[in-house]
Amino acid sequence: MKRFSVFAICLLALSISISTFAQDPQGQQGQRGGRRQRADLQKMDANNDGAISRDEWKGRPRAFNRIDKNNDGSLTREEAAGAARAQGKRQLSKMDANNDGRISREEWKGDTELFTRLDTNNDGAITKEELKGRRRKR
Repeated sequence: MKRFSVFAICLLALSISISTFAQDPQGQQGQRGGRRQRADLQKMDANNDGAISRDEWKGRPRAFNRIDKNNDGSLTREEAAGAARAQGKRQLSKMDANNDGRISREEWKGDTELFTRLDTNNDGAITKEELKGRRRKR
């Protein structure tokens, strides 16, 4: 579960990076970029209360509003994880160019090491089942 949370946070960071932070020069979001952006999110939490308030938020207001599901004016870990999962699903759907329900190595637009880790059966494609299986293991 911990690795999936890290993956979800990386996906959230990727979605935020589109409007807030500099992107990787190749347009790919590797593991180092995800760590850097997670650190940037942690830096936003100026009072270290585990949530990001509107005053602490450095991104676009519309992005904050979209992530803040309960409209309480702060972003919790759960809200961030939910936004990351939704963003991840959208990104994976976009990558599946031939709409076969699988992301092949050729369709993958991310870090090659991450692809290798996600492709648990080593068949050269990532399926929803493999992603769900990784979540259950954590």
